[in-house]
Amino acid sequence: MFQEYLPKEIAAGEIYFPPLLIAFGAAYVAANLTMVLIGRLGAMKYLYAPVLVELSLLVIYAVALSRYVFPA
Repeated sequence: MFQEYLPKEIAAGEIYFPPLLIAFGAAYVAANLTMVLIGRLGAMKYLYAPVLVELSLLVIYAVALSRYVFPA
């Protein structure tokens, strides 16, 4: 009945990780890979502030992953 309100952790052996930590780690990797792809395509010169673009991608990926892949 109240199972949806219980916190859900991801266990690696005896260590429990919160899902948001895993989501932000995966989002960081995805944002870095996206920025590498943008750099290799030569589109970096069209970005006014690449650091803000990378931060925005990190937030977008983290929200999407925490919402759809690791729902709490």
